[in-house]
Amino acid sequence: MTGPLPDVRWPADQPQHPLGYWLSPELARVSPPEAPSRLRELADAQGTLAAAWSGAIGGGGFLVLAGVFLTALSGSPAWVITLGLAGVALSTLGIISWQRVRRTLPDTGRKLVTRGPGSVRGGIVTFVVMDALIGAIFIVGSPSASVNGTAGTLLGAYLLFTVLLTVCILVPSVVMGRARDSFRQRLQTEPGLREAAEHDLVTWRDPYGNAGYGPL
Repeated sequence: MTGPLPDVRWPADQPQHPLGYWLSPELARVSPPEAPSRLRELADAQGTLAAAWSGAIGGGGFLVLAGVFLTALSGSPAWVITLGLAGVALSTLGIISWQRVRRTLPDTGRKLVTRGPGSVRGGIVTFVVMDALIGAIFIVGSPSASVNGTAGTLLGAYLLFTVLLTVCILVPSVVMGRARDSFRQRLQTEPGLREAAEHDLVTWRDPYGNAGYGPL
């Protein structure tokens, strides 16, 4: 006769599922978007940092355009030289930092606070509303600008403001809104990031509750 089978349990210090299991899009679809998980925490934190640096990249381009605009108004090349150099430096720093952020796992111990919309839809709505309001103000002032011969200046200022809204609101919100999908894709295509996540899977334990490592 044989006795009862032993109660086999998964070792407490080992993950119960491989990383590929948690990366399943099907698993993410059946899980509420607000349900906490380690992968979502990593993706959201990385998306927030990437959004900030993408804003810096666009901000550099905005400074260059602002320098060209002010030089055209004043006739002084000092504007395009000063703002152009500052813009190139800011964009270069943004590109380097953006690439580094996307290659590494973020430090989730630091609190990251965002003030703008965190989704693609929210960013588009905010952008359209603000741009429309400012556009209405410019339209109200356009008759007098036509009389004074400053219609071109008014139009240029409006277009420059639209670029600023794109850089500060639209682009970062799109980056944050796609953070989880982008993180999943890079975990499947970038060996270095995948290796870091595999190590994190083995070592991470929820310090506050019983949140799982995934889904994403």
